[in-house]
Parts: sequence; C-alpha cells; structure tokens
Amino acid sequence: MVFASDSFLFLFLPLFLAIYAVTPGSARNFTILAFSWLFYAWWRADFLPLIVSIAMWSWVTGLWIHRIEDEGRRRIAMLVGIAWPLLSLLWFKYANMMVSTGETVTASVWGWEDVLLPIGLSFFVFGAISYSMDVYRRTVPAEPSFVNYATYQSMFGHLVAGPVVRYKWVAERLKERTFKRAEFMFGVERFMMGFAQKVLIADTLAPLVDAAFALEEPTSVDVILAATAYAAQLYFDFAGYSAMAIGLGLMVGLKFPENFDNPYLATSVTEFWRRWHISLSSWLKDYLFIPLGGSRNKKLPAICANLLITMALGGLWHGASWTFMVWGLWHGLALSFERTWKSLALPSPPKVIGHFLMFAVVLLGWTLFRAETWEQADIMFSGLFGMNGLSPSAALLVELRPMLVVAFITAYVMIYLPLILRVDPAAPEPGHTLRAWSAPLLFLLAVFVLQSRTTVPFLYFQF
Repeated sequence: MVFASDSFLFLFLPLFLAIYAVTPGSARNFTILAFSWLFYAWWRADFLPLIVSIAMWSWVTGLWIHRIEDEGRRRIAMLVGIAWPLLSLLWFKYANMMVSTGETVTASVWGWEDVLLPIGLSFFVFGAISYSMDVYRRTVPAEPSFVNYATYQSMFGHLVAGPVVRYKWVAERLKERTFKRAEFMFGVERFMMGFAQKVLIADTLAPLVDAAFALEEPTSVDVILAATAYAAQLYFDFAGYSAMAIGLGLMVGLKFPENFDNPYLATSVTEFWRRWHISLSSWLKDYLFIPLGGSRNKKLPAICANLLITMALGGLWHGASWTFMVWGLWHGLALSFERTWKSLALPSPPKVIGHFLMFAVVLLGWTLFRAETWEQADIMFSGLFGMNGLSPSAALLVELRPMLVVAFITAYVMIYLPLILRVDPAAPEPGHTLRAWSAPLLFLLAVFVLQSRTTVPFLYFQF
C-alpha cells in the first residue's frame, strides 16, 4: 500500500483516524502500532516478523545497554544491539549484489535465487542503530515500554521511506501528548500538499524520465532533459512523501523532522547536503563520519578520507549496486574538493556561479544514480558529451506531451520560487494562507488525476 492510492486514502487512513479518535489516550500508541503493522503486512505479511524482531531486539538490548555502567561492557552491548538490524540489512539488501559480483569475477553461474528486499528496511534499520548508539552515549534513556518503542520504529507515516526519525526527537510525545486542532489541520494541509507534489509533478514526469533513460542513442539535449526531469521527479517524489509523513505524524501529535530545505537553491555541494534528505545527512554525520574521526584530526587528508568513506557507504545505503557507491564517491570528491578549497583560504565563487556548479555536479550524479546498469550509465554519459549529436531526438520529442511540459515548468518554478518569496530569511514564512486555501484544491485535482493512472510507487521505496 502506498499513500498515493485509493486504498490508503479512502479505506486505511479514514478507518485509522476514526479508531484513533475514540481510543483512550493511554492506548493510542497501541492503535498506531497495530495499524502500522497492518500497513506493512498489506505489502508482504511474511516480512512483518522481520520488522517486529528488529524492534524487539533493539528494545531489549537498549534496556541492557542502559543498565550497564562499565564503558567497555556497555560498548559490547551496543555492538550486540546493532548486530541483528545490521546483519538483516546486509543480508536482504546486499547478498544479491555480492553474488552478482562474484559471478562476474569468476565468470560462472552460482545458481543463486535472488533475495527480496523488504520495503523500508534501510530506514527501519537506521532508526534501530541510532537508538542503540544514543542509549550507549547516554543522550537518551532506554524506553521502558515496548509499545512506545515499536510505535516509534514502526509508525506507518515514516516506516517505508523516511524521514530517518531518531527516538530522541519523538520520545516526549510518545509518552504524553494532547490533541491540538491547529496542529491536526496543519498536518492535513502538509499531507495534501505532499500528495499533490507526488501525483501532479513527480508521477507526471515519470514517463519522460523512463523514456529518456531507455534511449539507445541519446543526444546531449536528451541527456540534459533526462537529468533535469529526473532531478525534479526525485525531489518532488521524495519531498512529497516526506511532507505526507510529517503531516500524518502531526495528525496524531508526533513531530517528525523536516527533510528538505530547498536543496536545489544551494550554492555549493556542501550546502546541498545540508538541505537534501536532511535526516539522512545528519545521520551519516553523527553515526558514521564523526565516529570515523570526522574533522577532529585537523589534517586535511584524513578529513577527506572520512568524507569519501562516509559518502561511499551512504551511496551503497541508497541501493545495492556499485553505481550507487560511485555516485556516493562522486559527491565525496566534491565535498573534499570544497573542503580543500576552503582550507586554502581561496575566494568563494559568486553565488550564481556556485549555484550552477553545484547543480552541474548534482545532475551528473543523478544521471549515474538513475542508471540501472553500467552500460546504461555509459550510454547516457556518451550521449551527454555529444557522441550521438546535440539536438533532441525524435523518439524523445514524441514523449513531450503538453502535461509533461507543464509539469516540468511548474517543477522548476516551484524550485526557484523561494528566491522571490523569501527575501528576508528572518521574516515569518510567507504564503501560509495561500497554501491553506490551495491545498484542498490541489489535493482534489491530484485525486482526480490518480483515477486515470496506475499507482506509481515512491522512488525511495527501493532503498
């Protein structure tokens, strides 16, 4: 089940909200948990025990970690706590990649039957790891209630595609919260706007992106159009999902972190990663980059090495393919270059130039990110550098239907509109009344459009 589907909008969500509304306060987390497990089982009931076992393991080991005073023993307990979630992720997400690589290296067929990746496993595991490490660091106490902990882990709003929610961000509201009408209505608004972004922009652009990446001899214009369309599709798909997740959380009194802050307005790759998938970026920084040594060494080669390792592993987190790791290394190199430039006290480029350099780096990365194989990546980059000509191909022009063009233009107008609306960063966020008025209309239009399409899964489900 996905949010952008009739079964969720007209069956699951209304039923959940109705039962949640009449549930006594002390049992509301149980209601969220029960519906979250139902939501997950709707996709594959046979994977539900895996999700439950990870939650149970992390909860029990969290209590164990919390009770230990000795630093060395507590560290061992923490490693035990992250072992089962991490091993689950390694098996279900990377076993196929390792076998495929082994078959390629040995030029043989091993008769391997592919392991199916449970949706949302990466997000679930990252939540479990951060909890164990935070309890170990004494930044949060262990949660005594399994229902509360499992609700944090499994809440259907962020279960399958993030944001990567940390326990400490929701701990207080898991224990006690009161219904606030204004908060609920703002949650409804956020959900409707996210739904509209997903259906009206991301899903409308999907056929163009698919057609462009399927071309056998794409031209330079074809690849540029493909990369810019995919950049918009991915952003509005994932930002739309995050907005819906945040909205669903607010409807039940839980506040999830913002996951995007106009990332395509950044003027450097470093700034881009502070604005894109913020919950993941901060997770990688706090639980991978800093434990590796971060910037403590003060020596530039060590800092750059830590950046490269962090981004390479972050790339592999996105997908079980070496192309994802190279995508991560590409961004790691860009971050290292910017860190080196800054350390040499060289002048920063003008913001306009910095923005276009950032966007070029990101678009090149998205081209590799979207490519399903090395062969497809080679085709796209060959086309980009003019191997098949410069002008758009007839095969792609056929796909440029009016609605696709409107969605593409709308996407980039929305991306750059904050430059006009937010003249004073210290001023209150403008346009709230306009959004509150337009959200129901856009939502109804998106629901209408949805009836003429098959359901398009969220792109980050595969990660």
